[in-house]
Amino acid sequence: MTKKQLRLQQEILKQLYTRGPISRSDIVKQTGITPATTSAMTAELLSEGIIHEAGEAASGGPAGRRKILLEVAPGGPKFLGLELTASNYTLCIIDRLGRVYATRARQTPRDYDLTFLDPTAIVADIKDFLAAHPEWPITAIGVAVPGHYLAGQEFIVSANPTWRHFSLHPLNEAFKDTPIYYENNVHCMTVAEQLIGADKSGVNFTFLHVARGVFCSTVYNGRLYGRENFANGEIAHMIVDPNGELCDCGRRGCLQTTASHEWLVKKAKLLYENASSTYLRQLVNDPADIHMDTVFKAFQMGDQGVVTMLRQAIESLAVTLNTLALVIDAKRIVLHGQLFDQPQLLALFQKTLVENQFQLTSVQPQNVTVKPFGPTDGAIGGGMLAVAYQLLGEV
Repeated sequence: MTKKQLRLQQEILKQLYTRGPISRSDIVKQTGITPATTSAMTAELLSEGIIHEAGEAASGGPAGRRKILLEVAPGGPKFLGLELTASNYTLCIIDRLGRVYATRARQTPRDYDLTFLDPTAIVADIKDFLAAHPEWPITAIGVAVPGHYLAGQEFIVSANPTWRHFSLHPLNEAFKDTPIYYENNVHCMTVAEQLIGADKSGVNFTFLHVARGVFCSTVYNGRLYGRENFANGEIAHMIVDPNGELCDCGRRGCLQTTASHEWLVKKAKLLYENASSTYLRQLVNDPADIHMDTVFKAFQMGDQGVVTMLRQAIESLAVTLNTLALVIDAKRIVLHGQLFDQPQLLALFQKTLVENQFQLTSVQPQNVTVKPFGPTDGAIGGGMLAVAYQLLGEV
């Protein structure tokens, strides 16, 4: 193919990923590519097994003929997704539709353990994982990092300085013959949501992820918004209470101090040590053993201190998203994190969103959905990052 033909094919595949199943005539409308070129390109993709026919559209096409729908086919080349976090890393072998063929997860009880976070040891484990699955040779690797990748120096830019000591050079060197792509873990999950998520409307959306930190990523006009600016999406450091607690960033009252898992666990430990009555003492014998699962159990038991703490977290998150709606053109919001898997907290979040909705008759409320939290979400996102670059040429 010429470069122009390749780009046209990538545009057609992007439509099939983000709006599929879709007919040839609708691809023409969305892209402006001529009908003849669209037919030729889709015929080539069909012959290669990259796409397949998905039946007829419900409504008829020209002259009453039913439109034949096309969609991306499962299978094909395999991709390796890797997610790195402060206490674990996860590997997944996936296909071009994010279907998982094999996984491996490693975890340590202590955060930022540099013995565990040894790049050379991780590379050896990756090679062992791939050797255990020779039936699925990979064509590219996508790495979801807890921050941003600084390519020139091969390390991770993060608010936590520990990652400066984690060099990605061993990974690049070990797989120098395989394309490797790096991106922020939430950006990776956003790419996965865009390409293999349930919504196929193709509209702009924001993906809000709450875990150790808080980050939001937005797809605008089909592409990740502001990914070259490392500050973009770092809503954890939006101030929600100017008189609040001192954040690690040096400012007071950041969203990080009210809604992040890191701070929620920190506050739960203080409750354990200082509250006259708390269910946390029934759940663990030592405050050092408190994790988010402990916090959620105490919440479900009705621990008043924990309930108050989580209510404040949810309300702060909702108000922050209401503010973002005034500056980011996103028709829908995808919530991701264990906080939103709690029905009571999700209901409170939606209630706060509605109560603080910008009142302008021409402004449509954003559609809010929850993506259930899964331990392989980040690794699948990394794999889909590689899919996006290999098949679509961009993210």
